[in-house]
Amino acid sequence: MNSNMQSAQDLLQLAWQAQAAGQLDRAIEIYRKTLGLQETAPAWLGLGQCQLERKDTQAALAAFRQALALMPQSGAIRHMVDMLDGSRVPDRAPDDYVVWVFDGHAESFEAHLAALNYRGPQMVAGLIEGIWDRDGSRAILDLGCGTGLNAPVFKPYAARLDGVDLAPRMLQQSARRGAYDHLYKAEAHAFLRRPPCRYDAVLATDVFIYIGQLDEIFFISDQYLNKNGELLFTIELAEGAQPVELRSSGRFRQTDDYIRNLAERAGFVVVVTHDEALRIENGTPESGRAYRLVRR
Repeated sequence: MNSNMQSAQDLLQLAWQAQAAGQLDRAIEIYRKTLGLQETAPAWLGLGQCQLERKDTQAALAAFRQALALMPQSGAIRHMVDMLDGSRVPDRAPDDYVVWVFDGHAESFEAHLAALNYRGPQMVAGLIEGIWDRDGSRAILDLGCGTGLNAPVFKPYAARLDGVDLAPRMLQQSARRGAYDHLYKAEAHAFLRRPPCRYDAVLATDVFIYIGQLDEIFFISDQYLNKNGELLFTIELAEGAQPVELRSSGRFRQTDDYIRNLAERAGFVVVVTHDEALRIENGTPESGRAYRLVRR
């Protein structure tokens, strides 16, 4: 290994440390020095992330494009270009992007959500409060279970509570709760096509923000839901002309019309919805909507 490569790797470590500490100006300076020695996708990616945190979206996009040119096989970097470029709305976030986002913060994830006043589980639980009996009779799937925030809320209703997630370190956090009967590492679509059983209810809190197009999940419901089975979920609510939007956060929004039209075509009845700020992000409430759908 030549001295430039070694120096670039050492600088990259320093840049990551500065970025993690919130020292964005210092991190940007070090990333640029790193790139002066050796152009690598991780250095361009880190530089782009810092610039995005500083709200300089054009500089961030330019950096992400440089990273993608060096690592064109990366779905994660492609998604970061898409979320800022605006010319393409993919069906969902790539698997490597989802794992990268969540596994890197698994240990601090719940503290982070608490700081954002995240309300997903409470919003969905409110839809069935006083309607479902707490008799432990239902087979429930927690789709995209993450660290298991839904488990203590829905365990009293469940004869079987399963969780599935793509990020292995998030599943480790879920396992520590001891509330799930089974935990599976899988992508949502792949799991729902061949589930271990049919469920009485499927929960998806803060999951569809990473799956923009929901057609397949709705239309294959006969493969994972019992008759009169329920789909309970949250979305970030879009209010524009496009039924599905990809935001600069890397997350998707859907319109209410999109959800209702899709539900009707896929054989669901929209029983009830509830609107609430899903989280407070950068001081601004994020408009959310929770849905309770029943399969006809």
